[in-house]
Amino acid sequence: MSSSNNLIINKSKPLIGNLMIPGDKSISHRSIILGALSNGELTISNFLASDDCNATINAMRQLGADISVSEDKVRIKGKGLFGLREPKQIIDAGNSGTLIRLLTGVLAVQDFDSTITGDDSLKKRPMGRIIEPLTLCGAKIQAHEYKAPLTIHGSSTLKSIQYDQSVASAQVKSCLILSALYISGQSTFYEKIQTRDHTENLLEHFSYNINRDSNYLSLKGRQELIAKDILIGSDISSAAFFIVASLIVDGSCVEMRSVNINKFRTGIITVLREMGADIEISDVKSISNEVIGNIKVRYSKLKCVDIKGDIIPSLIDELPILFIACAAATGTSKISGIEELRYKESDRIMAMENGLKAIGINVHSSKDSIEITGGKITGGKVNSCDDHRIAMSFAVAGLISQCSLTIMDTQNISTSFPTFVTILRELGVEVFEV
Repeated sequence: MSSSNNLIINKSKPLIGNLMIPGDKSISHRSIILGALSNGELTISNFLASDDCNATINAMRQLGADISVSEDKVRIKGKGLFGLREPKQIIDAGNSGTLIRLLTGVLAVQDFDSTITGDDSLKKRPMGRIIEPLTLCGAKIQAHEYKAPLTIHGSSTLKSIQYDQSVASAQVKSCLILSALYISGQSTFYEKIQTRDHTENLLEHFSYNINRDSNYLSLKGRQELIAKDILIGSDISSAAFFIVASLIVDGSCVEMRSVNINKFRTGIITVLREMGADIEISDVKSISNEVIGNIKVRYSKLKCVDIKGDIIPSLIDELPILFIACAAATGTSKISGIEELRYKESDRIMAMENGLKAIGINVHSSKDSIEITGGKITGGKVNSCDDHRIAMSFAVAGLISQCSLTIMDTQNISTSFPTFVTILRELGVEVFEV
C-alpha cells in the first residue's frame, strides 16, 4: 500500500471472490534465518515481502548471508552454522518482535559481538523473557530495563539449554532453539501450553534431527542443516481479516487457497465456528513440512462466545479481529487470559477497547480480559495506535458501519500485509487513503 497516514472505509456490498493471501509471516522470518545457516542453496517461494520480513533479509545480509530477491521468491546460498560474520553496524529489526527475539538467540552464540535495536514501538516491548533464559546459559547481553537496544557479547561456550516454559511464547522457544543449534550436547524444552512449531518443522525440513513428544522437545547441537527449497503457505493471521469480513458482511462468500493451517494457528477458526461461522476447509495437504488447505467462508449470523485457557496462544495475533466479530455478534462475549495483548506493538486491549467505544460498541476490560456486547457499528474515527492489526481490524469493522469509518495511522499495515488495501479494492470495497 501507499505511505498515506489514514484510511476511510465505507459500508460494503457482499464480498465475493477467490483471494490470494500473502505468505506466512512467521515462516518467512524463519526461512531466511535458517536458510542462511544451512549448507547448500535453496529457493523460498511465496515469501512475504513485508517490512518486517524484509528487515530479516537485511539483518542476515549484514551477518554475511548471500540472499537475492525476485518478486515473491528468495534465493539463499547457505553459509552453514558457523559461517556468519560480525556486522559492521547496528542491526535494525524495525517493528519486528519476531526478528529481534529469534536473531538474539543466534547472535548470543557467535564468536563476535553485536547490537540489535528497533523502532520506537519495538523499544517498548519486553525482552527479559529471552534475556533471562539466555543469561542462565552463560550468554552476556546488555539492555536497559530489559528492552532494546540489546548489546550481545557473543560466546561459543554456552551451557546446554533446559527450557521450562514460563510464558507461552513461540518467539521465546524459537530464540532458545536457535541458540541450542550451536551448543554442544543435548538441550531440552518443555511447554505447559504448546505454541506454534514452525521452527521445529523447518528444522526437520532441513534434515536436522530433533525429538518431539507432545509437550517435550530435545535436540543435539551442532548438526548440519541441509538446504532444501521452501514453499510457504498463505498466512492465516492475514486471512483472518477476510474470514471475519466475509462472516459479517451479509451475502458474502470468499475462498482463500493454500493457507497454512498448522494446528497451533487455527484457534481463530475453532472459536468462530463456535460462534456459528460457516467455514469450510478442503484440499488439505503437507508442503515443506507444514499443513495447508483451502478456506471457504460464507456470511453467518454470529453469536457471542466465552473463551479462555489453552486456546489463547493459538489465536493471540488474531484476537483484535476476533473482537470485531464479537462486536458484530448477538450477546456479550468475554475473552480472558489475554494480558499478553498489552505487550504487543501496542496495548491491544486498550487500543481495541477505545476504538470499539468510539464506533458505538459497549466494551469493558480488565488487566487480562475484555467483554464486548454486539451492536450496531455507527462509524466515526479510530486511532490504530500505529499497530497494523488494530488498523486492519477496524478496516473490517468499517465494512458494516452505518457511516464512514476513519482509521488513523495506518502506515504500519505494510509491516505484515502490504496488499491488504489492494485486496479490499479487488472485492469492491470503497477505501480512501488520505
